[in-house]
Amino acid sequence: MTILPVNNIINVSILNTPSGLTEKNINSLALFTTETPSNLDAFRTYVGAAQVALDYGTNSETAAMANAIFSQAPNIRTGRGRLVILPLVASVSATQGTWATTNISANLASIIAVADGDIRVTIDTVDYDLTNLNFTGASTIADIVTILQNALVNGIVTDDTTGFTVTSKKVGAASDVVLVQLPAGLGTDMSVVGLFDTAGGAAVSGVDASGETIAAAITRTEGAVGYVPIITNLEMEDAVIVTLANTIQARDNMFLHQVSSTEDIAGIVTTISQAGNTKTRLLLYTESPSLGNLFKSAYAGRGYSVNFSGTDTSQTMQLKELATITPDTGINQTIYDLAKIAGCDMYVSFDGVPSVESTGGNDYFDNPYNDLAVKFALEVAGFNYLRQTNTKIPQTESGMDGLKAAYGNVCERFIRNGVLAAGAWTSSETFGDPDIFRANVLDKGYYIFSISILLQPAPEREAREAPLVQIALKRAGAIHHSDVIVLVND
Repeated sequence: MTILPVNNIINVSILNTPSGLTEKNINSLALFTTETPSNLDAFRTYVGAAQVALDYGTNSETAAMANAIFSQAPNIRTGRGRLVILPLVASVSATQGTWATTNISANLASIIAVADGDIRVTIDTVDYDLTNLNFTGASTIADIVTILQNALVNGIVTDDTTGFTVTSKKVGAASDVVLVQLPAGLGTDMSVVGLFDTAGGAAVSGVDASGETIAAAITRTEGAVGYVPIITNLEMEDAVIVTLANTIQARDNMFLHQVSSTEDIAGIVTTISQAGNTKTRLLLYTESPSLGNLFKSAYAGRGYSVNFSGTDTSQTMQLKELATITPDTGINQTIYDLAKIAGCDMYVSFDGVPSVESTGGNDYFDNPYNDLAVKFALEVAGFNYLRQTNTKIPQTESGMDGLKAAYGNVCERFIRNGVLAAGAWTSSETFGDPDIFRANVLDKGYYIFSISILLQPAPEREAREAPLVQIALKRAGAIHHSDVIVLVND
C-alpha cells in the first residue's frame, strides 16, 4: 500500500519571529584618556577598576578615575553599563599658568614679622588684592603658603621649599599668574626685594591642548564601540569646550567636565547654559583641576546608574553622597548661589553631610539623561514592531494602533520607573483634541496621537510612511528643596 504524506492535507511551516534590536545602553560610559595602556588595543571595555589599573598602572590618572567610577553604589554596572576606555591619539592636555618666587628663604624672618601685608595677585587677567596678611604666626614657608592660600580664591599656592608657586585653576594660553605691588596699598608692601621679591619671580603662561580633540575621537571610534556619556582626563581651554558642547548637543551623547575657577561660573558655565547645551554638564570643584577630575568621575559613576527596566528606579543627583570624594571646602554661600543660577553642580557639606547640589540653571542632570533613555526606547520599540513580523504591518488603522501600542508600552515602562507621572499639562501647546490630550496626560502621564489613515497625504501613503505619531510626556520631576512655615500658638 502506498502511504501518502499528511502534508498533502495539512502543511505546517515553523516560522521564527525575526530578531529585533536591543536598546542602546545609556550607561556605557566612555573615558577618553591621554595616557597609554600596556596593550595595543584601540579601546577596551571594563566592568571593574582592577583591570584598568593593570592596563594603565596603579598610579595613573586613568586608573584613579576608574576607581572613582566603580566605587559608587549604585554605579554604571547597576544600570547594566560598562566603562569604555579609549586612548586619544597624540593628545596633550592644556596646562595651567604659574608664577614662582625666586629663592626667598633668606627673607623668612622678615616675612614672618609682617602683620599687615599687601600684594596684588593677577590670575587670568583678574586682580585679587590681598590685604592685612598676618604672617606673625608663621615659622616656615609652608606656613606662609597656608596663609596665602586661605586668602586666594582662584589660585593654588604650593610650597617650593625655598619659596612658593601660585598656579591658576584654569588652563590654556590665556592662563597666567602675576604678583605685583598692590597699588595704593595701605599695609606692608610684600612685593619688595626683602620680602616676596616679585621682580625676581618667574611667570609661565599656560599652553593650549594639542593633538586629537574629543570631537575627532568620537568620529574615529563611534562605529567601533557603543557609548553615550563621555568624560576625559584631557584638560581643554574654554574655546575647545564650547565647540565640543555644540557638537555633543546635536548627538545622542552627554559630556561631563570639571571647572575649578569661580570665574568660570560667570564665564564658560554661563556660556554653555545660555547656548542651551544641556547635554554638556560642567561640575564645579574649586580645590584643583585634578581633584575636580575625580569628582567628575565619581559623579558619572553615580549619575549613570539607573536601570530603566525597573520599578521606581529613576533618580536625581540631588543630595547624593559620592564615595572617595571629599566635599569642596571652597564653596561659600555667595559661590553656591551663583553656581545654582549658572547651572553647575557642586559637591558640598550641609551641616557635615557630604552631598551633591544638583542645580537647574542649565536644566537638571536627570532631564537630558532621562530624555535620551526615552528616545532610545521609542526608537527600538518602533523598529522592532515593524521588523518582527513575517508578513507586513498593514497601512491601516489596525496597523497604526499596533505601532502606537508599541510606543505606549515604552511610556508605561517609564511611568513604572518613575521618569514620567500623571499630572496636569501646563503648556499651551497641545495636539489632537485638547480635552482628550489633557485628560490623558492627567490620567496616565502621556498621550499618543496620530491622524486617521484616511486623512494621510497620498505621497506619504505611496511612500509607505506611517502618519506622524505625536507623543506628549509628563515628567515626574523631583523634590529638591522645601520651605516650611510653622505657626505656634500659646
